[in-house]
Amino acid sequence: MSNEEQKDMMDEFNIYNLIRNLWKDRYQVILITMIFAIGSIIYSLVVDHIYEVNAIIKPAEASEETSLESSTNLMGFSLGGYTSTPVINQILLTLKSNTFLEIFYKKYEKEERLFGDILSKIDKIEPDKKLKEQMKHDTAIKILEKVIKYAVNTDHNTIGLSVKLKDKYFAYELMNEILITLRDYIRNQNVENLQADIEFYEDLINKTKDSRVIQMLEKKLSTKIEDKFVLSSNVFTVVNKPYIPSKRIYPKRSFMVIMTTFLGGLFSVLIVSLKPGFKKIFAAIKE
Repeated sequence: MSNEEQKDMMDEFNIYNLIRNLWKDRYQVILITMIFAIGSIIYSLVVDHIYEVNAIIKPAEASEETSLESSTNLMGFSLGGYTSTPVINQILLTLKSNTFLEIFYKKYEKEERLFGDILSKIDKIEPDKKLKEQMKHDTAIKILEKVIKYAVNTDHNTIGLSVKLKDKYFAYELMNEILITLRDYIRNQNVENLQADIEFYEDLINKTKDSRVIQMLEKKLSTKIEDKFVLSSNVFTVVNKPYIPSKRIYPKRSFMVIMTTFLGGLFSVLIVSLKPGFKKIFAAIKE
């Protein structure tokens, strides 16, 4: 290609020629932009709507929560102690736990508003009963991990929970079920641990004859009984209660149409501005 031809091609990209080409092919620009706009409108109408239900919980004070710690020695005895730790850690560990998520899998296994038809398809495809149950379990846990989200606000010492589903009424129902189950699950775990510890101290007291040791053990025992009472009624409080959402979070129709139309406009301008250059290249190739 000669220098003159290269100069002619470069001239095609100056502002004047660009505006001239856009005006000349304005109908093509409008057509491409309209295709993008109409396509985004159709997509936003046919795509599944997603709704989000939120709740914010505030864990009990750290001094009111206990968790199992390594054994400590007391007057020659090895005792299973408890130490005060943030309740928020226990809540997060519970939410991450497959054992906790399994509760919702077992309760809503047949619920298509949560799992769709994925689990029923596994039922039909997989003949082996044991393998089928394992596949359904693993699939359900993965779905629940995507549906149930949580985030910690360290400034306010709160945990935000969210449930995202197509059915806003079921999302609201599931969120309330999560809050109830989470409270009961953590409470039962703590109470069971403390009850085992109480029985351990009571057994030591019955076997010990030293009055000084008995006195120390009884003090420990009274603390455990008090902790059990506190933990049986106090795990967390719901700061922001869940409610049925009035608006979907996806698709955001206005934003989607505006952005897609804008991108369609840019694409049409790019096509029109490059068209003369491509014509020259094809002409040069034919020659």
